[in-house]
Amino acid sequence: MRRANTYRIFMKYLFSYVIILLLPISLMTLVVYNVFVDKLLDETISGNLNTLDKVRYVLDEQLKRVEDTTFQLMLEDNRLSQFRVSDDRGYKAWGITSELKRYQKMNPFIDEIWLYYRGEDTVYTSRSVYALSDLTTQIYQFADWTQAQVIEDLNALSVRTIRPPSMDSKGQERLMRIIVPVLPYQHKSYATVVYLIKEKAFQTLLANHTSTGGSTWVMDQNNQIVTGLGETRELRADTILQLVNEDMTQSYRKVTVGTADHYLFAIKSKQTGWTYATLLPVRLVLDKLERAKQMFIYGVTIVLLFGAVFIFYSMRWNYRPIHQLKLDTEQMFRSNEPSLNELETVRYALNSLASQKRKLDERVKNHAFVARKQLLLSLIKGDFSSAEELRLYGDEIDFPIRGSLFRVAIMEYPATLDLQRHLPLAEMEKLLPSELTGYGLEHLEKNRYIFLTITDGIELTTYTHLLSSFREAIRGRLNESVTIGVGNVSELHEIPRSYLEAYTAIGYRFIQGYDRTIYFEDIPVNQPAQEEYPHQEMEGLRQSIRTGNATKVESSLSNMLSYIRQNQLPLVVARGLVFDIIRTVNRTWTDMGINDQSLSNYPDVFSLERLDTIDDFEQLIKSMCLDLCAAFQSVQNETNGLRSAEHMVEYIQQHYHLCDFSFQNMARHFGMALPNLSQFFKDQYGQTLLDYTTNLRMERAKGLLVAQDVPLKVIAEEVGYYNVSSFIRRFKQLEGVTPGEYRIQLKAETN
Repeated sequence: MRRANTYRIFMKYLFSYVIILLLPISLMTLVVYNVFVDKLLDETISGNLNTLDKVRYVLDEQLKRVEDTTFQLMLEDNRLSQFRVSDDRGYKAWGITSELKRYQKMNPFIDEIWLYYRGEDTVYTSRSVYALSDLTTQIYQFADWTQAQVIEDLNALSVRTIRPPSMDSKGQERLMRIIVPVLPYQHKSYATVVYLIKEKAFQTLLANHTSTGGSTWVMDQNNQIVTGLGETRELRADTILQLVNEDMTQSYRKVTVGTADHYLFAIKSKQTGWTYATLLPVRLVLDKLERAKQMFIYGVTIVLLFGAVFIFYSMRWNYRPIHQLKLDTEQMFRSNEPSLNELETVRYALNSLASQKRKLDERVKNHAFVARKQLLLSLIKGDFSSAEELRLYGDEIDFPIRGSLFRVAIMEYPATLDLQRHLPLAEMEKLLPSELTGYGLEHLEKNRYIFLTITDGIELTTYTHLLSSFREAIRGRLNESVTIGVGNVSELHEIPRSYLEAYTAIGYRFIQGYDRTIYFEDIPVNQPAQEEYPHQEMEGLRQSIRTGNATKVESSLSNMLSYIRQNQLPLVVARGLVFDIIRTVNRTWTDMGINDQSLSNYPDVFSLERLDTIDDFEQLIKSMCLDLCAAFQSVQNETNGLRSAEHMVEYIQQHYHLCDFSFQNMARHFGMALPNLSQFFKDQYGQTLLDYTTNLRMERAKGLLVAQDVPLKVIAEEVGYYNVSSFIRRFKQLEGVTPGEYRIQLKAETN
C-alpha cells in the first residue's frame, strides 16, 4: 500500500514537471512568432532612432560651441577691442590673430576662423593675416564662392549664412563655411566672422555614432546637404532631399531606393533646424530577425531534448531525499497517524514548528518587556554614565532611546479607582502626542505611573501644551481626575534628580489641588543659593576617598550632615544632595578600581523618595561612613599598604630610568585610574608625577655628564629617554643650557 502511494505521488509530480516544461516552451513559441518579432523590429527601429538622436545631439553641441564663440567675439569688452583700435598695424595684426587662434584652439571642431572689419582691405584669420584680394585667389579657392561673392558677403551680409561643404582647390579639402555678421550697430554690422569646418570633421562624428550597412545624411535649415556618410552616399542630393521632405511627420518609414527597400529615419533639431536622416536597408533588419528565429528554434529543440532526459533520470532520485526527510521528521515529531505519506509528514512537522515558534515568540515578547522595564528603571536610577552606554544597551535589546534632554513625569489616578479600569501602559503611551516621545513605567504605588519624556528641541510652552493634551486624553478615557507631577529638564546623568523633583511635585497636589499638572519649578521651595551648595565639602569627600583617609571621609560626611541640618533644606534638596553623595562615592571608588559589594546596597532614587526626616538621612550617612571605613581597611589589608605614597615613590625610583617606564603602567600596577593616581600623588607631595620623575632624571643625567665621557644618546637612554632630542630639549628647558654645554661648563670649572 505504501509503495502504491509513493508511486502515485511520483507519477503526479512527473506529470507536473512535464507540464511545467511544455507550458513555457509553448508560451515562448507563441510569443516569438506573434510578439517577439515585432518587439525586436521595434527595438531595432528605436535603436536606430536613438543613434540618430545621438548624432543630432553631438552636432548640435558642436554648433552651439560655434555660436558661443561668435557671442564672445561680439562682446564689446573682449580682448579684440584693444587691438582693433591700435594704430600700430603690426601690433594690431599680431593681437587679433593671437586671439582668433586662441578661440580656434578652444573649439578644435573649427578648422579656421576669419575676422574681417568691413571697409578694410585686410582679413585676420586664426593662422595669419591676408589681403582681402588674395584670400580667395592665393590662399583659398572655392568653385561655389568666387572672389566677388566673398567680398560681397564679408561687406554686406546681414544674416547668418551657411555654405555647404565645397572643395578648396588650394588645400584639397572640402570645407563648410558659416558666415556670421558681427555686432549689429545702428542696424549695420561692423565686422564679419567666417568659420571654416572640414567636412571630415562632420564625417568623423558620424562614423563614431552610426553603424555600418546604411547611410547618414545631414541637412541644414535651408535643406542644403551638409555631408553624408555610408554605403548609399552615392545617392544624388536631390533624391535624399525628396525622400526626407516627402513626410516629416513620421520619425521613420519604409521607402524604396532604386530596387531595394529601406527604412528612412529622420530627426529635425529644434535648436539648429538641421535635419538628420539615416537610410538602412530592410534586409539588414530582417537578417537580424531571421537569425533570432533560427537561434530560438535551435534553443527550443535543445531544451526539449535535454529537458526530457533530465526529467526522466532526475525523477528517479527526487524522492530519495524526501523519503529521508520523512524518516528524520518521524524521529523528531512523533505522530499518532502512522499512515502519513511524505508530504503529510512534512506538513505535520511544519505545524509543530509553527506551534513551537508561537510559544517562543511569546517568551521573547515577555523577555523584551522585562528588558524594556529594566532599561527604564536603570535610567531613573542613574545607572548609565554616558549616552554611548545607553545606545549600546538599547540597541542590544532592540529598544533604542535617542535623546540628550529628559523630563520625568509621575501620573497619579485616584486611589479609589478600580484596578480593572486602569489603562495598560501600551495604551497610555499611544495617547502621547506624536510630537512628544515618552516611555511609561509602573510605579511602586499601584495608582501611579512614571513617564520618561524626551525634550530635545521642545520649548517649555510647547511641552506644557503637549503634556496637558496627554493628561486630558487619559482623563477622557478614564472619566476620572488625573494628576501629573513634572520634574525639571535634565541631562542623562541627572534623570534621578528630575524623578525626585517629579515626586516632590506630585506630593504638592495637597496644596495646589488634584486633577492638574504640577511642575516642580512652579513650587515655591526655598532652595539654597547656588553659592551655598557645599562644593567644598563635596570636593573634600572626593579627595578623602582618593587618599584612602577614613578619618577625612568621616569628617566630610559629618560636614554634609551639618549642612543639611543648619540650612533646614527642603526634602527634595536633601534627597538630591544625598543622591550626589552616593553617586560621588560609587564613581570615585569605581575610578580607583576598588569594588566593594556594600556600596551597591546604598539606596536608589526610589528608596530616597521614602526618606522623610533628617534622622533618616543621618542614619544613612553614618551607614555610608562605616562602610567606607571598612572598605578602606579591607583594601589596605589586601594590598598591604600598596597604595601608600611611599610605595609610589619607591616604584618611581626603581623604574624611572627605564625607557619603557610609563605612568599608565604605574597606574595599572597600583590598580588605580591614571587621573586618580596623579591627583593622589600631587595631594601627598605637592607636585605632579611628571615633575617628580623629570627631576629625578635630570639629577641623574647631570651626574652622568660629569662622571662619564660618553655620547649624549647613551646618557639619554640611561635616564629613560628613547629620543636624544627629547632629552636635550627637556634638559635645556629646566637647566637653561644643553647637556653638552653643561658638561663643558663643569669641566672648565674643575680645571
